[in-house]
Amino acid sequence: MHTHSTYATAWAQAQREIPCLGTTHADTFYGSVPCTRPLTHAEIESANELNTGKVIAEHFTENDLKADELPGVLVSSHAPFTWAATAMKAVISAQILEEVAKMATTTVALAPEIGAVDQFLLDKHYLRKHGANAYYGQK
Repeated sequence: MHTHSTYATAWAQAQREIPCLGTTHADTFYGSVPCTRPLTHAEIESANELNTGKVIAEHFTENDLKADELPGVLVSSHAPFTWAATAMKAVISAQILEEVAKMATTTVALAPEIGAVDQFLLDKHYLRKHGANAYYGQK
């Protein structure tokens, strides 16, 4: 799924990852929402769309990131991309990413010095929904 939603696109245009600042973010993304490097002139000129996908894959490989733990990415100077097992779930990931970006924008404006949540809180909120022993929202 690819959008140009306002807040997530602003973070992409700023070439900044979205830090995990709270539990809403941690419920879906296991860490910061990453931001890729910008595409080069040659990449844009030769096969922009194909190379966008390659830059996403490169970023995940080089940074040892897992697509199932981070169902979205910001492409530098461009916009967000999300994915999931189904198209509808990818749309939901895009909606969550936009809300996370909106909250992060407001949080950073209110407290520029704020840092990411600690690992214990991130683990608790992410793993309760997605870990081997997930229990929150499970049937």
